[in-house]
Amino acid sequence: MMLAGVPTPGEGLTFPSTADEVKQGAEFAKQIESQYRLVTDPAQVARLNRIGGVMDKVVERQDLPYHFQIVASPVVNSFAVPGGWVYVTEGMMRFVRTDDELAAVLGHELTHINHRHYYIQQDRLRHMTPAMLIGLALSVLAQSPAPMIAEQAVVTGTMSSYQRDLEQDADLTSVADLMKTPYSPVAMLTVMEHLAQAERLSGMPSAAGTINADHPEFDERVAYIKADLERRHLPIVRRIPEGYLRIATDPPTPSGDQPVTIRVDGRPVVTLAASVGGQTPAQRAQAVVAQLNQFFNEDPAPYDVHVSTLAGRTSVLGREFDLYDVAPEDAANAHLDPGAFAQSVRAGLAQAIDRAPYNRGF
Repeated sequence: MMLAGVPTPGEGLTFPSTADEVKQGAEFAKQIESQYRLVTDPAQVARLNRIGGVMDKVVERQDLPYHFQIVASPVVNSFAVPGGWVYVTEGMMRFVRTDDELAAVLGHELTHINHRHYYIQQDRLRHMTPAMLIGLALSVLAQSPAPMIAEQAVVTGTMSSYQRDLEQDADLTSVADLMKTPYSPVAMLTVMEHLAQAERLSGMPSAAGTINADHPEFDERVAYIKADLERRHLPIVRRIPEGYLRIATDPPTPSGDQPVTIRVDGRPVVTLAASVGGQTPAQRAQAVVAQLNQFFNEDPAPYDVHVSTLAGRTSVLGREFDLYDVAPEDAANAHLDPGAFAQSVRAGLAQAIDRAPYNRGF
């Protein structure tokens, strides 16, 4: 969606029919796939299609057949072709940290297709033929100018680097579309923050003053995506799309009095060994996980976790959250007294928090 007061890109243009668009897209896809090898690894392909299959159900245009492919290229990139083709590089598949971030990338590209940005860009660059535009997309993938004459090579990047208003449309529409899925809309922000950070670390010059000067810089995009999330009153919780402080139970679906271990980022933190006060280990674990989720969403520091003993009850606290009340049965199972057991839980949580990216300064 566009911000209030901003004209809809392409307003007044006449676009090709869906059939013609799909036909042209198929020709572009054939050309791309003749020059770049596609990744056929079953796990990667299944992941891309699973997430793409969620995202393509929530976009406006349901009159297109959508296709998702992985290009064998280390470049961190993705691009869309009219008619429903979305390409993601191997580099991008490795760059995103979670399914949420990959969904944000796909949502962005699907908007380029849905809002016919290719045709709007082509209309603005009237001297560019369709063949030249798709050639430029390929040259961006290769990180080098296409083998074209000088005046054509000057605009390298226009296909994969849409103009400012079109990129803003794609970014903010992806946020809106993610809200209709199980994926976090904050993922659009974290992807852009990650790209901005990678650009700074690379030492590469920004787009300002270059042929891509009308393409928004990552820091600009971070700012307007964050403003959009705030306008929607969406809490900016980064740990879910960035994939840190992930909570899981082992086993995932326990039964009866089966002990349950709560893990954070794969490491065991506490094992609930028995039923206590009429609650099974699974029910107790569910309550601890709920408290941990709220606490972790605050981006805590290791020193925010501490042990409290009051009126004979020993608890592990995280700021104002009562994370876990030590049960003698759990401590006995670990061959520790309640105080020592509480300290072991505190240490495990503090170590997990200390390893989180925001605490390591990344």
